[in-house]
Amino acid sequence: MITKWIEFQVAEESINLFAKVMAGLESESKVEQGCVLYAVYQSKDDSSLFTVLESWASAEDLEAHRQAPHLKAFKSSCGDMILNKRALELDSITKEK
Repeated sequence: MITKWIEFQVAEESINLFAKVMAGLESESKVEQGCVLYAVYQSKDDSSLFTVLESWASAEDLEAHRQAPHLKAFKSSCGDMILNKRALELDSITKEK
C-alpha cells in the first residue's frame, strides 16, 4: 500500500474556491479503483492550509489516479491558487516486515 500526505498552501482570495474544488476531487477519487483512503482536510488554525491524506492499494493504482481526468482538471484549474505544496510518502511503523 502507498500512503501520501500532501499539503497545499493557497492564496487567501482562493480559499473558498479551492475548498469547493477539493471536495469534488475527494468525491471522485474515493471511487477510483485501488483507493483505500482519500480525505481532504482544512486547517482550523490557518484556513489557507489544506491537507490530503491518501492511500492506494498499489503503485499502479496511484499512477492511474495521477492520470485520471479529474486530477488533471484539478491541476489545471487550481495550479495558480497554490502558493506552496509539500508531499510526503508515509510508511507505517507497525506494519509487518
